[in-house]
Amino acid sequence: MRAVLTRGRLVAVGIDPWLTREPPETVAAQVAEAVDAAFAAESPVDAAVPFVEPLALARELRAVRADLDARMARVTASIEVSAAALCAGAEVPLLDFGELFDRLIAMLETIGGVPDGDVRGTSEGPVSAVCAPGPRLVALNVTARAMYGGPRLLGERVVDGVNTALDDLRHGLLLRRAEAGAGTEQIMAGVEELRRAGALRMRGYVRDMAAMMSQVKAAGVVVGDVSEAV
Repeated sequence: MRAVLTRGRLVAVGIDPWLTREPPETVAAQVAEAVDAAFAAESPVDAAVPFVEPLALARELRAVRADLDARMARVTASIEVSAAALCAGAEVPLLDFGELFDRLIAMLETIGGVPDGDVRGTSEGPVSAVCAPGPRLVALNVTARAMYGGPRLLGERVVDGVNTALDDLRHGLLLRRAEAGAGTEQIMAGVEELRRAGALRMRGYVRDMAAMMSQVKAAGVVVGDVSEAV
């Protein structure tokens, strides 16, 4: 038995001719074992959609935000010291992305928190299958009728049955996430909103920094290099 996957899809199942002489239940068990082993062996980079664990990414972003906050605090403090010494009237702007990080983290936690372990994808026909998130093949049924035509035709029927179940699983997962506020369109709209908010915040910071520098220059002084604070 040999099952071949490409980008999360079953593309071929090789069935030994001797197996077609066994009862349908034996055939189903042997085929299911090979298919599920192929699913388990597939690398995430080979899947149709790159695998990202939302909750793990959210934890990483929390660490990034903490580091960024610390760095920006040092930069701002350094600028404030320089500005206070050079121009008492200069007001140092604050670049704060904390709120945007929090919104992105909340979005990831919403995605990762959607319970989908009970979602199943199914197919019907001479070869019927049940797939679970992972994906995993949790059940395969081969009827006596599916055995007619030889191992090649049986392999094609297995491919059709499993892929139909995978399509149904994907639809079910998308529906579950949409119901929980984590659908594809909702997430993309949220990401675009964060992108625009980040760009506006950066432009505002640059504008405020330019205004502060104008105040300092008007006082006839020059602000020193604060890059060592980063």
